[in-house]
Amino acid sequence: MKSIVLNQLNEANGLYFLILQNHLYGCFIIMEDIALGVYDVSGTILSTPKFTFDYDKQFSDIGIRFGFLMDTKLSTTFSADYKEAWLKQFKEIDLEREISVVDSIEDSLIEVIQEAKDDFFMNALETGSLPQEWLEKVLELLSVDSAESSDRPTAISTAITEKPMYSTKAPKKRNKLTRRALKPNNFKTRKH
Repeated sequence: MKSIVLNQLNEANGLYFLILQNHLYGCFIIMEDIALGVYDVSGTILSTPKFTFDYDKQFSDIGIRFGFLMDTKLSTTFSADYKEAWLKQFKEIDLEREISVVDSIEDSLIEVIQEAKDDFFMNALETGSLPQEWLEKVLELLSVDSAESSDRPTAISTAITEKPMYSTKAPKKRNKLTRRALKPNNFKTRKH
């Protein structure tokens, strides 16, 4: 697990680096909650009377559901080996239900995460949210990504449209009566 997370962190930069750290934080929360019996676990589905989450099908949403930032711009797909490692970890935690096992996994992964240059994760670890100075860094990353994505052509911006076959001009002569203008006596209902 440690080497897979390290590989992901080494390959990450910019906004993806933030997304990955947010996702890791969410994974920590899921591990702890499974070990503490917060959820009923059935296969890959976590549930409470008010909540259901499938950590396999919704894997890319773990960060935005359980992380320190809950913004849909922070959802992405992850490598297959990263996902498989976490799915395996969640299943093992469900079988063992030992918080001490979760603590040891978290400690080993925190060692890896601490080596990161912009460490959003560690700044959110104590309180579950980021201090203002780190929120400014998040906004900067999101605005840079938005600016870069606005320069990229989209399917809509590159779509080729055809002229309509028929004129779209409204007819000159319009109906003078609408349903509201008709007298109520003209309508038959069950009451009549």
